[in-house]
Amino acid sequence: MNERVCMTSAGDVGTGMDAGGYPVETTGNAALDILEHRSSTRAFARDDDGRPVAVTDEQRAAILHAASRAPSAGAMMMYSIVSIREQATLDRLADLCDHQPMIAKAPWALIFVVDYAKWIDLFEHVGCFEPEFVGRTGKAPRRAPGLGDFAIAAQDAVIAAQNAVVAAESLGLGSCYIGDIVENAEEVAALLDLPAYTMPLSMLIIGTPRKERPAIAHPVVNLVHEEHYRRADAATMDAQVAEMDAMFRPHAREVGERVIDIYTRKHTSPFMAEMSRSMEWWFKNWLGK
Repeated sequence: MNERVCMTSAGDVGTGMDAGGYPVETTGNAALDILEHRSSTRAFARDDDGRPVAVTDEQRAAILHAASRAPSAGAMMMYSIVSIREQATLDRLADLCDHQPMIAKAPWALIFVVDYAKWIDLFEHVGCFEPEFVGRTGKAPRRAPGLGDFAIAAQDAVIAAQNAVVAAESLGLGSCYIGDIVENAEEVAALLDLPAYTMPLSMLIIGTPRKERPAIAHPVVNLVHEEHYRRADAATMDAQVAEMDAMFRPHAREVGERVIDIYTRKHTSPFMAEMSRSMEWWFKNWLGK
């Protein structure tokens, strides 16, 4: 039976139109099937000795190769991947990333680091900062990476991470993004030996799922905007609230329970305050301040 993914754009609330006005058929298309049925894995299978089932060398190689094949601005590969398998490091990351035990129980973690430090090193290595080079080429002298460099490098890193997610799923492995890797910036930077002009944008934990995970619906009302952005009006927001309550709070006792939950559990949480503090540190580190 064919499945349709209905996505209502901001201008078409209640029309039942798919994004772009086209039905999306997933069955029979391997890539779309993976994307349709993928969900986060937070519990990993264990062997008879109680240890996480290891990701094989072949699986790791395939996943890392898939990550390296991600689109990259100018093929500059402005990211680095830190591969973590040592239990002591996983334990420490579990503490630093908002005290999440599932990180320590995963067999493998990949940290996708936004990385312009390696390009600064390469520029220096081939003499781009030397006065003779500047005089001969007429190019501007050395400059520190800016936020524009960060924006492009961050895109490189997150695209590579998603390639790794899809590759892992295709191999029967599960994964979960850990955005909390940006927290406790000073300690994470020390743990991973990260220099200036770097930032750990995202972390993936990867392994064999302990059990089959049902796909989780994602809200799509007010997701697609045709030709230009539109702020949601009251009717659109009512549709958003109804959609989210139906998906995540089917037995809600009050309208908007999902939105209230996000506000209290995430938006006003201590971990979000720490994340914002750490992001300021990371940006200063990026700008060499």
